[in-house]
Amino acid sequence: PYTWIVYTALHDQRPVVWDERNRKHLGEDHPERRISLREVEEVLADTGRLEAHLAEREEYQVVGRTSEGRWLVVVWIDQPQGRYPIHARPASKRLVRRLTG
Repeated sequence: PYTWIVYTALHDQRPVVWDERNRKHLGEDHPERRISLREVEEVLADTGRLEAHLAEREEYQVVGRTSEGRWLVVVWIDQPQGRYPIHARPASKRLVRRLTG
């Protein structure tokens, strides 16, 4: 079976939820990615971002740009207080080409 990811322009506007765990994971555990918490928030606020619901994992995947134009993929889970980021990585050149080509 294949998993289809369908990106949509419909955006969740709820606040970003931070705690000690996701701040450490996204801000400290992967220094090689050079992604700041501010950049994660910028991607989640990007009005041109694309979002996909990964139903089988109960996660949302967002592809968007930072204020500096850097393309990132951010994964978040739904919390009563808002969007809880759990993963961030630079978007691949291939993905960026697909979205901007």
